[in-house]
Amino acid sequence: MKKILLISIMFVGLASGPFAANSDFHLEAGALYGSRSIADSGLKSIYGEGLVYFPYAGITWKGVLIGGGYEGGYSKSGTIGLYEEASSLKISGFEFFIGYVIRIKIIAPYIKLGYGSYSYQQKVDSPYVESFKVDHKKTAVSIGGGIRLYPFKNLLLMGEAKYVPLKVMPFDVEVDLSGLRLLAGIGLSI
Repeated sequence: MKKILLISIMFVGLASGPFAANSDFHLEAGALYGSRSIADSGLKSIYGEGLVYFPYAGITWKGVLIGGGYEGGYSKSGTIGLYEEASSLKISGFEFFIGYVIRIKIIAPYIKLGYGSYSYQQKVDSPYVESFKVDHKKTAVSIGGGIRLYPFKNLLLMGEAKYVPLKVMPFDVEVDLSGLRLLAGIGLSI
């Protein structure tokens, strides 16, 4: 909570400081929503693709985009193992990113590189053995890009593709939680 408050104060300070007079400086906030895939074929057959949301806040200055956000929403249930025991998988994470936006009138293609801390939790409920639970975190780099549209002065619409390579080893076997996100969203830029 203290980090969020500190970042908010920093954004307000930058907006009211020397950058505010520069029309190339903008504060922005928005949210993206869409699908997320999982690379591991075993987990994919049990849980499948899911939906994620990504609220974010950032600044743009002379085309450079810096910000942070939270990816959540992927929470799936399925049956696993020989006895088809109930299980669940949840993946979420915080991400900081830097990117570059090329604005051409109302259209702006962009690319971005991120670094995030992702939490993954899997739980298997079994009547035969003690319940199995994984609750770990791992950091990963992400890469993405997309198109922004500015139909009105402060409104922006976005379409984005983002890939996060996330191989984890909760026990003795590596599991590939990597996945592609196909997202659409809306935001404000002031």
